[in-house]
Amino acid sequence: MNDEQHPRAVVVTHGGAGGPREHSDGCERAADRGLEELRRGAQALDAVIEATKVMEDDPRLNAGTGSNYRMDGATIEMDAAVMDHRLRFGAVAALQRVQYPVTVAAMVLESPHLLLVGDGATAFARLRGVPDYDPSSERARERYAKVRQFFAEGGTGEDFVPWKERDPSRYWNFSADLQDTLLALAGPSDTVGAVARDAEGRCSAALSTGGTSVMMRGRVGDTPVIGAGLYAGPHGAAASTGDGEEIMRLVLAKQVYDWMAAGVPAQEAVERGIALVPPAYTVGLIAVSRRDHGVADNRTMPSAVRPLD
Repeated sequence: MNDEQHPRAVVVTHGGAGGPREHSDGCERAADRGLEELRRGAQALDAVIEATKVMEDDPRLNAGTGSNYRMDGATIEMDAAVMDHRLRFGAVAALQRVQYPVTVAAMVLESPHLLLVGDGATAFARLRGVPDYDPSSERARERYAKVRQFFAEGGTGEDFVPWKERDPSRYWNFSADLQDTLLALAGPSDTVGAVARDAEGRCSAALSTGGTSVMMRGRVGDTPVIGAGLYAGPHGAAASTGDGEEIMRLVLAKQVYDWMAAGVPAQEAVERGIALVPPAYTVGLIAVSRRDHGVADNRTMPSAVRPLD
């Protein structure tokens, strides 16, 4: 009997491309929690949800508790998505005041829809019994303070003159010319993710993010976009992290999945995915196929791999 008939169960987690490797301990705790689910006979979907919840509870990471403030300094909007081996997908975008966005995404997966956004997503969560929760943290306040100070001081150079009198508590949008400067100031966005394969070879993926302070009002990144942030099916599962716009342009997770479906080893598939992205952009990938797994990034990325003994 071959490995595909009796695959070894595994959970792989990441804490966001560009994040410090020191955060890998949080990824390890998350992978351990997912592994507990697999040990008790749960499916891969349950494992990735539980693993992601652990990272949503880690205030060092930008998901759930610890999510970034938007430029108004008051609003926290979160995105999350899940997908399983049967091509079932559920996602939320611009979700507010929820402790575990990934669980709401899982609820959407069981609904007639694939993606709920904004007030509708939050109302759906309340109707499903999800309690009100304040996800703000000291880390998020510190990151926002850096952005606010930048605007208060007017930046540097003539290009920033029009922003000198603007109060970021009133203005959410910003000039495209400021994108690189603000991203460097605020740091990586720290999307968290998990992929898993259970003992029956079923594969699933989950992602969760608090976005970034430096995004225009209404912007949605790659996390809740099927095929971009994540993709799963009968041949495996892949999850992306990094610069969302570039990930969406490449439909990156689906690219990796298709390579695995064609027989490419998971490690080679994620490395191919990284190679597709221009070096100027930050990106990371994790993946599982029915027989192996892979982890790759082009900067740093906290991560963990936990196979079931």
